Amino acid sequence: MNTEVLAAFGANLGNGEKTFQDVVKAIRETFGTVQTSSLIRTQAVTTDGSTEPDYWNAVLRFQVSSEWNPIRLLHWLLTLEKSLGRERTGHWAARTVDLDLLFWNDIFLDASPELVLPHPMIPWRDFVLGPACEIAPEWVHPLTGLTLCEMRDMPKAPLIWNSMNPVPESLLQEARENHCAILAKRWVCRNGEETDVFERIKRLIGAT
Repeated sequence: MNTEVLAAFGANLGNGEKTFQDVVKAIRETFGTVQTSSLIRTQAVTTDGSTEPDYWNAVLRFQVSSEWNPIRLLHWLLTLEKSLGRERTGHWAARTVDLDLLFWNDIFLDASPELVLPHPMIPWRDFVLGPACEIAPEWVHPLTGLTLCEMRDMPKAPLIWNSMNPVPESLLQEARENHCAILAKRWVCRNGEETDVFERIKRLIGAT
């Protein structure tokens, strides 16, 4: 049985349009049919107020066979990034290509620090939600219980989990019942960042 996934594309160094076509080609050759959103230009978002080049952004929808699992697909995407010239100089640094696994069907997965699904920053990324609504307007977020288009228009104030411990089931259930997102330190500070990174993210999304 195939699994449907959504992945996000971003690039603000080099030829983003060509890189996007290279990504689409690689996905099509490996998995078959791929549906793509419009490729849009968006202003770079940083946590420290620095200025970076504008991004090319898009969302891709495709299916993977039962031989694949989320971690294997994540590693495949990371390998594709590297083959297209990605150099990791920082979590929020400019990049030639960035591929994020957004959804794996409707599962919630906390395999932090390696992977969290759905991608924990989706609720606050209009450059993801906008393109996603073009190709997956019916897709329901397993924690908020809202479609992606409903999430695009929802109030952005989240429930906060300021800990590196797993998010408790009671908070997950509160999110489902109230149709709101969770901003969890465990989910967004997975690369050894300093404590103030979480505070900067909170300020960035207006969750102070």
